Amino acid sequence: MGLWDSLLNWLRSLFFKQEMELSLVGLQNAGKTSLVNSIATGGYSEDMIPTVGFNMRKVTKGNVTIKLWDLGGQRRFRTMWERYCRGVSAIVYVSLNVLS
Repeated sequence: MGLWDSLLNWLRSLFFKQEMELSLVGLQNAGKTSLVNSIATGGYSEDMIPTVGFNMRKVTKGNVTIKLWDLGGQRRFRTMWERYCRGVSAIVYVSLNVLS
């Protein structure tokens, strides 16, 4: 069983439902879109453009469907975060941690 399968099974056991919504928030260039793409495709790309406003992506793994709200991290979009965090199953804060 892979890491993502284990994570999805754990999330399913927490929420007891087949569908869930997650909002990803964090400052610009933290890696929110990269995380969404990694969950959806299992791949990573360094060539990313900044999210303008938000992106929504539905990912189905097994019998679990996750709707991911990837929210822009620029200052002008942060006021929208509250709107997209209401009623979701979980809020994921993505923080960039650079080791030098």
